Amino acid sequence: MILGIFANLEFDFLKESMKNAILLYGRFDEKIGGVPIVNIPTCNPNNENNWMGGTKRELKKQGWRVTCPVIPEVWKAPYSVWETALDESEVDEDTVLVGLSQGAGAVIKYIIENKKKISKLILIAPARQASVDTPEFTEFYDFQITNDIKKQIKNGVTIFISNDDWPGILDAVKIYEEDLGAKVVRFEDRGHFSFLIKTFPELVEEICKVFF
Repeated sequence: MILGIFANLEFDFLKESMKNAILLYGRFDEKIGGVPIVNIPTCNPNNENNWMGGTKRELKKQGWRVTCPVIPEVWKAPYSVWETALDESEVDEDTVLVGLSQGAGAVIKYIIENKKKISKLILIAPARQASVDTPEFTEFYDFQITNDIKKQIKNGVTIFISNDDWPGILDAVKIYEEDLGAKVVRFEDRGHFSFLIKTFPELVEEICKVFF
């Protein structure tokens, strides 16, 4: 009886330890309103006053291991820097991987090139190509999505999008929806999911569904 209790406790611990989420933000401008982003606390994805940091807080309450990588000089960092950040975050088969905007391109390219198997992929306002003004970022989107990638994502793909986002982002969602067989959740008034938004309960719920 006692051994059985300990075995159950060990199983519960292992189950909790498997909960791993990595939330990758997008690219910021070097300055916002003339202020360097490194001096703006809410630009930090770990800050609990924005929706990404708030999501991290709520997930940790439920026993998740959560990483929100900070990309050095994110406004100009090449893909190799983002790749290193993902390597250090330890993406594995039990990971829910979340990518925002350019970060969505980064996480998709990462799992394709590194043949990573993950638990679930969540894209938020995902970009599919660099803008005309930023051709240097085309390397974030130079991947092809084949049917094989679906086999790498155990619990499928969810996309969050707001209908008042930029036209290029709305077009990208159509592409990802078809190529990844994704479920799309739409909002009307969240724009490009700025960090001025403080909470994102729908994201927390979607991540937690993986274990229920």
